[in-house]
Amino acid sequence: MKILILLTAALATGVSGEATKDDTTGSIEGRIMWEGEKPKPKPDIVITEDKQAVGCHDHGDMRLTDNTMLIGPKGGVANVVLTIEIKDVEVKVPDDPIQIDQKGCRFEPHIQVLPVGATISFMNSDTATHNCHTFPKKNTPKNKNVAGGGNFQQVLDKAETILVKCDIHPWMKSYVVVTKATHYAVSDASGAFSVDGLPPGDYELSWWHEELGKGKTEKVTVAAGATSELTHKVGAAKKKKKRRRR
Repeated sequence: MKILILLTAALATGVSGEATKDDTTGSIEGRIMWEGEKPKPKPDIVITEDKQAVGCHDHGDMRLTDNTMLIGPKGGVANVVLTIEIKDVEVKVPDDPIQIDQKGCRFEPHIQVLPVGATISFMNSDTATHNCHTFPKKNTPKNKNVAGGGNFQQVLDKAETILVKCDIHPWMKSYVVVTKATHYAVSDASGAFSVDGLPPGDYELSWWHEELGKGKTEKVTVAAGATSELTHKVGAAKKKKKRRRR
């Protein structure tokens, strides 16, 4: 017998695709933490008006944080995608498009997750013209200019991770993760994430990060009407331990 789950679109980091909470399902509240010495933060992206940033900000230079590797003061790792795929569960895709906005000369959010068959909407809240250049391997590639206030949409019907760039402003990039998973989340600035609507059982979450690669978390047991906690460590120390076991 198949169970139908309606996913709530993840429109910001830390928000999961999920079923409605009830007493028959449980939740996972977790955190992705860096283990070992932290890498040096990447330098800010300094954008000057002679770099075609007119329309992205009012005047003068603009500084943007490099989002490719964000580790918080307490060691939380942002922008890690976590997924769970449960057999015999049918996912109903959202009726409304899931959005990525081009705002302040960057893509927001940096990581967007959507189920297979959902529609992505690339918006532009800036007055500057932007460009959406996608680099899929399975879905149809797109390379479109988006005028200020405009948008374009695309249905993504194959599971994969897609790099998105702006050819006009080369510092702009994001990722769209198209997934078959029934439940998903993206870690926030503190490394925290939550997944709701899980049937009772044991779960091992898959994770992906644009620089750290991919892996699996520890197993966590979920009980009906309860919230289970999970802390998963990533980073240089974890990689060294894996090498020693070989």
